[in-house]
Amino acid sequence: MKIRSCIKYADRYIYKYSIKTILIIVFAAVYFTASFLSPIAAKGAYAFYLKPIKHSTGLITLNEAYMLAVNRNGTIKAAKENYYRSTLLKWSAVGMVLPDISLKYTDQRMHENSAPVPTEFTPLMGNIFLFFFPNYQYSFDLNEPLFNVGAIPAYMAAENTEKSSKMSLNNVSAGTLYNVAVDYYTVLNDISLIKADHKTFEEAKAHLELTTAKLNAGLAIITDLLQAKSQFYAAKQELISAKNKLKSDKAALASLMGVSRHFMVVKPKQPLFKKTGLRKLIVLAYNNNPGLKSLKFAQKSASDQTAYYESQYIPKINFSASYNALSNSHFIPAGSTNFWTAGATLTMPIFQGANRIISIEKTRSEANEAMYDTLQEKRNLKSQVISMFYNVKSLKSQVGTLRHEEKFASKNFTLVEEEFKAGVATSVDVVTALAELTRARHNLLSAKLDYYESVLDLKRLIGSFKRKLIDMKIDKFN
Repeated sequence: MKIRSCIKYADRYIYKYSIKTILIIVFAAVYFTASFLSPIAAKGAYAFYLKPIKHSTGLITLNEAYMLAVNRNGTIKAAKENYYRSTLLKWSAVGMVLPDISLKYTDQRMHENSAPVPTEFTPLMGNIFLFFFPNYQYSFDLNEPLFNVGAIPAYMAAENTEKSSKMSLNNVSAGTLYNVAVDYYTVLNDISLIKADHKTFEEAKAHLELTTAKLNAGLAIITDLLQAKSQFYAAKQELISAKNKLKSDKAALASLMGVSRHFMVVKPKQPLFKKTGLRKLIVLAYNNNPGLKSLKFAQKSASDQTAYYESQYIPKINFSASYNALSNSHFIPAGSTNFWTAGATLTMPIFQGANRIISIEKTRSEANEAMYDTLQEKRNLKSQVISMFYNVKSLKSQVGTLRHEEKFASKNFTLVEEEFKAGVATSVDVVTALAELTRARHNLLSAKLDYYESVLDLKRLIGSFKRKLIDMKIDKFN
């Protein structure tokens, strides 16, 4: 009996304390759950949590972006193929003075037509062809131009065409590097814009929380809360738009570089505008702009091509020689089976119809067209350099002004926010100050991007990206 009572008492003890343990665990779980959900419930419907901007581990500097574009961009590769084809034209001109050597070999069987012997079995049989005397022959022929003046202007025209194609390749490459630089700084500007809009969003959220607290305390009206919510959602939309713009601009930059758009950019040095005189910039543009130099070579190429067609009136002299050999002299008993021939040929063109005249006039017209294009391009280049020079100076001053404006707008918003906390200013004043601060931030970032693009455009006009190709050891010919 004592043992049973002890067991019964132990069961009651274990049951009693196990229920207490379970109740304590449930109470603790409810307490921690309530404490975790209470801030979310207090925030209400305007709760919005920003996810951190995730980047891949791939870092691409501006110089690496240049290298990727040069090695992978399809437009540059197509221009390289065009340049390669132009290098083959010089060999066509060289071939006009190189010898022409050919070998001719013939293997044949000669036959003799013999009269048939009439028999009773072949009364209607015709002549019998008996094949014999196997014979082969071969000959070496040599044709060497001794005097061909047209090869000189043809070679010069091909050389100028190659240089013009090379300048076109440099122009395409420099333009691509310019686009890469612009898109690179645009991506950096988008990141700065996201940071600015995120800061604005946090300020709008803090103001909304403050307005909600004041409304609960009876120190604000429902209109203040609605205005704060409107500004909060406007800031949220600005932040989402900035993120989407970053994705779009990164895709454009990735397309130029020929890589996946999952990469991270590194902030380079700002493309500052050095103090250089306008006259010096114009001279640099005349000397280094690839587009202008390409037109100059195109004009020289057309002029040399005209000289080539005009040289067709000059006589040509060719030396020709041949060696012939036969294996059987059955049918030429009185002749020699091996013999040499040699001699010179004079070709004097007298009249060749209208083709040569038309070719001359066409090339002259092409030379004149290239000359007019060069003159106009030179004028346009000077105008662009002057316009971009003063545009850069204006944008630089504008950036300084907007930087002060953004600083003053930030101070004003801080002051108005403090006045609203003290009950001196209204929610309308805070919302207005925050809108002015957002506009000032956006205007400053937009002006900075315009300034960077203008500086890069001016550098492109004066041939800085052409020199960058040489510094990067990509342009190995000029």
